Amino acid sequence: MKLLKILGIILAIIVAVLIVLILAMPTKYNVERSIVIDAPGNIVYDQVRLFENFVKWSPWSALDPNMSYEITQPDGTVGSVYSWSGNDSVGIGSLEIISITDDRIDQRLTFSAPWEAHDDAYYTFKDTPEGIQVTWGLDGNLPRPTNIFGLFMDMENMIGGDYEKGLSNLKARVMDYVVSHTKRGYLINIIDLSPRNYISYRAEVKFSEMQQFYSTHFQGIMKLVSMMDLPLAGGPSGMFYKYDMENMKADMAAGIPVNGEAAVDGYTTIPVSGKALHISYFGSYSGIAKAHYAMDDLMKENNMALNELVIEEYITDPVGEPDTSKWLTNIYYLIK
Repeated sequence: MKLLKILGIILAIIVAVLIVLILAMPTKYNVERSIVIDAPGNIVYDQVRLFENFVKWSPWSALDPNMSYEITQPDGTVGSVYSWSGNDSVGIGSLEIISITDDRIDQRLTFSAPWEAHDDAYYTFKDTPEGIQVTWGLDGNLPRPTNIFGLFMDMENMIGGDYEKGLSNLKARVMDYVVSHTKRGYLINIIDLSPRNYISYRAEVKFSEMQQFYSTHFQGIMKLVSMMDLPLAGGPSGMFYKYDMENMKADMAAGIPVNGEAAVDGYTTIPVSGKALHISYFGSYSGIAKAHYAMDDLMKENNMALNELVIEEYITDPVGEPDTSKWLTNIYYLIK
């Protein structure tokens, strides 16, 4: 009886200590890891934002090559969900995008196996002199009484190690992308061109008369756009449908992009959106052909097909900027 009493006292002490630990130990934890990537911010951002890209650099993808997953569309938008099911190393769960800004993405992480968990994951993006600093973080939960396992599990190093591996994979993937998409010295991005309507005037124009064509119609369209108080969606643009090098002329349009639908007397409204190749070209218009050749190179290497339209968007006003090296032209190739 005395032994049972002693064992009972010991058990009571152990239970009391456990209760104190459960009450005293935190129920939340935070893990963060960062990396700096010397690449354009939009390329880094889209590798993180889009789940189809995430599965390529995720540190957990290699743990189960047979893992199945599903992504609700449209990918990379608020409400999009990446759901997966795999072996014990990856479990069963989902990631849902709950918030997106220019410098932060927030996600809801849910596990249903091998245990249930609901945590908040996030990424932040910061410009630095060395490149884009990407921080991957997790605000985790260990509700009582499971928080007692915090005594035996180093969540900081367990999750942090995976995050470090994932960010290293991300950097390697971004740099591979930059190398493979750089042609003739120009980095070519594949983007989703946001929907816009071009108030435009289309005609066959001789190369020698192109400058006058632009001058006449840009001024006329811009005057009407201003009178109608239409919100601009970009800069004055040359829209090219076909080049006739033999006769030195082009089937083209001069257009001003606006947001929303608009009908302007004497001009045609052309809706434009979808997948596009993009080059930010800096320099005189006389050297712009090299950037177009770079587009051709990438399209040939990747068996891409043009969706009829090529757009040159003239961002810099040459009248106000005498240094031609600072003239920015956005070149867009709409692709199928």
